[in-house]
Amino acid sequence: MDDLALIASELVTNAVLHVPAAPWVRMGLELTLKGVRRYWRLAVTDPGGAPTIPMPRTPELSEQCGRGLWVVDSITHGCWGTELTNAGERVVWAVIPPGCG
Repeated sequence: MDDLALIASELVTNAVLHVPAAPWVRMGLELTLKGVRRYWRLAVTDPGGAPTIPMPRTPELSEQCGRGLWVVDSITHGCWGTELTNAGERVVWAVIPPGCG
């Protein structure tokens, strides 16, 4: 649960910081069962409109931010992504424990 809380914090923070004047951010959590495996899928949705697609970047050593998606990528072993809804909303999702495929 600590990993889920950290991922939620990172994704919501990104939505708030990078979407110009976002009036809302929505988060959902879904437990999925595949045979004997189970995993959580966390999704954060915002109104869209950010100038870039969310992806890890390499911050300068002196920067105090810019590492959130690296944290998400590390915890999920790369099992996260982003998509647009038909309404143009941005969804960033992560799966834990890694359950892609």
